[in-house]
Amino acid sequence: MRAFHTSSGYVVRLDRGEEVLSTLAAFLKAEGVSGATLSGIGAVQRTTLGYFDLHKREYLRREFPDDMELVSLTGNLTWVEGEPLIHAHVTISGPDFVAVSGHLFSAEIAITGEFAIVPTGMRLERALDERTGLRLIKD
Repeated sequence: MRAFHTSSGYVVRLDRGEEVLSTLAAFLKAEGVSGATLSGIGAVQRTTLGYFDLHKREYLRREFPDDMELVSLTGNLTWVEGEPLIHAHVTISGPDFVAVSGHLFSAEIAITGEFAIVPTGMRLERALDERTGLRLIKD
């Protein structure tokens, strides 16, 4: 991982083999970032995506083991019980140029990943919402 300070936050480059969510969360925790928005591009492998089925109140998961283009990642950094949580959605595509998207559970960098991080300046906490079964940003 390599991080660069910008006027509005950070640009972070992840390298082959680094896990996206855990590496970014550890970096943001070490930097003392209380909340942030994230965006990114690159190439990933061993990716697990999800779709939340509201009626079942559970995620349907699908794994994509091969190298895929990380066409777009968008998300945020929040906190749950004192630990950072990155909530991100992604669009990925393979050699057939067909895009798939969903909630990002995990992904490993296949070549490189480039992420823009903009701190919010406030701590964003999550709590369980009984109605949906999800941890939502609380007021």
